[in-house]
Amino acid sequence: MSQETPSLPPGVTPEDILQRAAIDKSTRLPVLFFFTSGAAWLLVATLLGLLASLKFVATGAFKYEVLNLARVQPAFVNALVYGWAYQAGFGVMIWIMARLCRTELRNPVTLIVAGHFWNLGVTLGVAGILGGQGNLHMKLLEFPAMVWPLLLAAYLLIVVWLVVMYSARRPGSGYISQWYILAACFTWPWMYLVANVLLNVFKKAGVAGPVIASWYANGVTFLWMVPVGLASAYFIIPKITGKAIHSYNLSSFAFWSLLALAPWAGAQELIGGPVPAWIPAVAGTAQILLLIPMLAVCLNHYQTVRGAHELVNVSPSLRFTFFGAVGYVCTCVASAVLGSMSLSRYTFLSFAQDGVMMMGTYMFFTMAMFGAIYFIVPRITACEWVSGARIRLHFWLSAYAIIGLCALLLIAGLSHGAAIDEWEAGFETAVMFSKGYLVGRIFLWIFLVAANVVFIHQLVLMVMNRGRKAGAPTLIHQPTPYETAELVITTEGAEA
Repeated sequence: MSQETPSLPPGVTPEDILQRAAIDKSTRLPVLFFFTSGAAWLLVATLLGLLASLKFVATGAFKYEVLNLARVQPAFVNALVYGWAYQAGFGVMIWIMARLCRTELRNPVTLIVAGHFWNLGVTLGVAGILGGQGNLHMKLLEFPAMVWPLLLAAYLLIVVWLVVMYSARRPGSGYISQWYILAACFTWPWMYLVANVLLNVFKKAGVAGPVIASWYANGVTFLWMVPVGLASAYFIIPKITGKAIHSYNLSSFAFWSLLALAPWAGAQELIGGPVPAWIPAVAGTAQILLLIPMLAVCLNHYQTVRGAHELVNVSPSLRFTFFGAVGYVCTCVASAVLGSMSLSRYTFLSFAQDGVMMMGTYMFFTMAMFGAIYFIVPRITACEWVSGARIRLHFWLSAYAIIGLCALLLIAGLSHGAAIDEWEAGFETAVMFSKGYLVGRIFLWIFLVAANVVFIHQLVLMVMNRGRKAGAPTLIHQPTPYETAELVITTEGAEA
């Protein structure tokens, strides 16, 4: 394979290259800030997840109140979601919006300042949970009450510039990725404000508390992570394959279906609980109907990639994005099936719910963000990733670990729930049914920590400008024959 600078893709002019370079330069500092801050929180979260998995099996280990299981588990979830997922999403949203709008970012310092306030809020929140000051019974709303105004203000200060870029775009230019990003910009502040006003201002806890928390947690997945993850996929897949999105009508249908149905879902996991029966029934129906936009997205992606699936073996960005798309399907199907009337008796407040959460947050969103980061970072640092072999190691460690982790959590949850449902079985017996699976979970967490160490090491080298300075883009495998990966060569890497 030639090591010369690849030729320009069809339709790309030298003026386009100069414009993209200016856009990448303007977004470099805030995007790298959010990526590196998020990666640091990812490492913290996976270490907390490993610690929580150890505490589930060896409850007497680490006998410090701050490391109590009731504190470590929510600290892990919140660090993963608010520390890693949101900041990785911020970086991807900023860069994609700037590129699609063909608009330079005018206020990078403001974004970095807002990012510091976001990190301050997450730090105070995680520390508050570990210190026993959080609302430990409210999923994804466990941060102390003083934190939510800080996070909300920081978020608004970040996304307002995305809206400004969109308003300054070229007349007539609009892309489905932009729609999804704007949806994420507006839906999360609404959900977060409503949930915190009801719980922390009006003190609507009691029976209403779990309903609000469940609705909000489901909204974080389907009204924030799903839009951001799909925005990334709709951007990267056409770039790598060199093909336009198969059907924009299908994309529009999936987009509006998601926005119409997702706000009604979320309380299906409370079937059989002390809440009005119609609430989980409506939520469960909406969760099943969310399979419709999922099928539309899958069909659109499949038709777009059709005939170019071999590129998944070559392109780091496409491989992680493809895995994330599979994770999206698994998340939607698992949420619909486990929220049904027939299975809710076995999954209510069980490990199965943790398995669905990990599917959405890691199998789908995190893997999609890895794909976006592998695509974006070479462009804003002007150097290539150090090693395709390390990217391959990162992928396989992450893929095997998260598949095994979600499978074990689902099996443990179902077996635990089935044992509890037996009248003659005591609680101790039910716990023993799932303990073996939880032991295996510890080893999978070790693999996940190792995968993230590999990723963070490469990312740090890129930020420090220690990546490869010349040559072809860093691919997972050397393509043979060359023709099957020609589009990847001209669209991956710093020269694109």
